Amino acid sequence: MTDPVEPAPDDTGGALNRRAYARLGAGALQGLALYLLYRAIDSHAWPSTDHYWLAPLLIVFAFVPLLFVQACGTWRFRTLLLWCGGATALLASLAWYDIWRQWEPGVLRNGDAAISFAFVAFSVVGLFIAQSLIAAGDHEKRVIASYGGYFDAAWKLGVQLALAVAFVAVMWGVLWLGAVLFDLIGLSFLERLIQKAWFAIPVTTLAIAAAIHVTDVRARLVAGIRTVALTLLSWLLPLMALIAIGFTLSLPFTGLAPLWATRSAAGLLLTAAAVLVVLINTGFQDGDPAHNRPRVLRYAEAMASIVLIPLVAIASYALWLRVQQYGWTVERVVTAATILIALLYAIGYAAAALRSLMGGAWMAMMARVNVLTAFVVLALLVALFSPLADPAKLAVASQVARLKGGKVDVLHFDYNYLKSEGGRYGRAALDELLHLKLGANDAAMHRLAKDAMTGAPPATGKLSRVDIARNVTVYPKSRALPRTLVDQDWSKTGGAPACLQQPGILCDAFFADFDGDGNDEVILVNGSDAYWYGTILKIGSDNVWRTLGNVAGRCHGTLDALRRGEAATSAPETELRDLIVQGVRLRPDRAFVEPPACPG
Repeated sequence: MTDPVEPAPDDTGGALNRRAYARLGAGALQGLALYLLYRAIDSHAWPSTDHYWLAPLLIVFAFVPLLFVQACGTWRFRTLLLWCGGATALLASLAWYDIWRQWEPGVLRNGDAAISFAFVAFSVVGLFIAQSLIAAGDHEKRVIASYGGYFDAAWKLGVQLALAVAFVAVMWGVLWLGAVLFDLIGLSFLERLIQKAWFAIPVTTLAIAAAIHVTDVRARLVAGIRTVALTLLSWLLPLMALIAIGFTLSLPFTGLAPLWATRSAAGLLLTAAAVLVVLINTGFQDGDPAHNRPRVLRYAEAMASIVLIPLVAIASYALWLRVQQYGWTVERVVTAATILIALLYAIGYAAAALRSLMGGAWMAMMARVNVLTAFVVLALLVALFSPLADPAKLAVASQVARLKGGKVDVLHFDYNYLKSEGGRYGRAALDELLHLKLGANDAAMHRLAKDAMTGAPPATGKLSRVDIARNVTVYPKSRALPRTLVDQDWSKTGGAPACLQQPGILCDAFFADFDGDGNDEVILVNGSDAYWYGTILKIGSDNVWRTLGNVAGRCHGTLDALRRGEAATSAPETELRDLIVQGVRLRPDRAFVEPPACPG
C-alpha cells in the first residue's frame, strides 16, 4: 500500500496558512453566493424567475467551490484552473438541459419546475470520480496515473467528505444545544440567529471548508481511518460470497419463476453485484503485492468475482424480457446503463480471478478494470443527462414506435406515461399523436392524447359502455362481457376493479366457474406477465355483480396462458375451486358471501 502524502516542508509555515486562507475564502464566497440565490428565490426576484439561469447558478455554486477547496494547494495551479473551469461549463450546460428537457417552458415561468433529484445525485457521483482521477494524475504528473494513486486519491476524498459531513452535523447539534440552554434562562437570541439564512448558509459552507482543510493536512489520520474501514469490511466478503454462491447454485432447483415474481429481479441482482464489487475491493485495496491478506480473503475474492457473471447475466435477461414485452422506459434505460457497468466489472473480475487461479499475479487485472470502468461511468453519466442518451428521449421513442408498429393497441396505450415521464419529448410525441393516422381508432387516440396533454382528470360517476369496452380486453375474443355487468354503476361499488370505474385503466377479462354452480364468473386481471392480480365477479340473485374473491399469479407465462385459454378450474375440493394455469394451482381468496334470503 502506498504511503499517504504528507504536507511538504514548506506547508508547515506560510504556504499552509495561505492554503487555509484560500479555502476559507472560497467557503465564504460560496456561502455568500448561495445566500444571494436563496434571497432571490424567497423574494421571487431574478434569477429565480428564470430557471434557465437559476439551475446552472445553483449547481455551479453548490459544487465547484467544493472542488476548489478540496484541491487547493495540493494540485498544480494550471490543473486546478482548467478543472474548475471545465466543471463549471459542464455542470452549467447539463443543468440548463435538465430544465429544458422538462415538460414545457411555460411551466418554468410559473416556478413549478426544478432541478431533478437524479441530476443532483449523479452529479455528486460523477464529480467524485472525476476529482479522484484528476487528483491522482496531477500528483503523478501523468494523464493516466498508477492504480495506487487513484486508490489513495479516491479514499482521501471519500474520508474527507464523510468527516466534513459529520463535522457539520455535530456543529449544528452544538449550536442547537446552545440555543436550548439560552432558552432555559429566557434568552432566545441564539435560536433566532441560527434560523437566519444569512447566518446558516455561510456558516455551513465555512465549516465544510475548514473540515476539508484539517483532514487534508492530517493525511495519516485519513489513512488510519481508511485502513480500519477496509479491514472491517473485507471480512464481510467471505459471508457475501457464500450467500451469492448458494443463491446461484439454488436456481437450477427453484427455477427463475420465484425470482420473476418479485417484479424487481434486475434491481435486486444488481444490488447484490454492487455489494460484491465493493467488498472485493476492500480486500484488493490498492493492488500492491506487498499487501498480503489471509488466504480465506484471497479465495473469497476469486469466488465472488466469478459468481458476478451469473448474477449480472440473469439481471440482463430479466431486463431483456421486460423490454421485449413492454418496450423501453426511463427506468429500463437506467437499468441497462447500470447493467453495462456491472458487466464490465463481472467480466473483468472473473478474468482476473481465473488468471490468478492459473498462477498469475493475484487479481492484478482488477486495477485496469477499475480504472477503465471509472472512465466509462463518467461517459455514461454525461450521455444519460444530455441529449446523447436521455432516458426520457429513448423511452418515448420506444413507446411511440410500439404504438405505430401495432405492438400495443391504440386503446391500451399509456398516453399519460408520455407526460409523466417523457418531459419535453413526451409532449412532442403527444403533439404528433394528435394528428397521427393509424386506423379505425384514430379519433379515440386523438382524444386520449389530448386528455393526457391537458391533464384532464379521470371521469367521475358511471363509466359508459364505450369506456368500459376500451378498458377491458375480453378473452376469448368470441365472448363479450355480460350486459348486466357493463350497465351496472360501478362508481357506487366499493372494492370494484379500477378498470370499471376510471377511463384509461386497462385490464383483461376471463371466464371460469369458480363456485361450481354451472355459471361462469368473470375475472378482471391487471398486472404483468410475471405478477398479476385478478378480481372474481359474480352476479347475485338480485342481478347485481359483486366481488366473489381474488386470485393472483406469480409465475412467468401464466397470464399469456390465460389469454390463450390454457386454464381450467379444479375439482370442488374447497369452497372455491382453484384456477389451474400451466400446472400451477392458484387458490382464490373468498371476498364476498351473498347473504341468505330474508324470511318470507
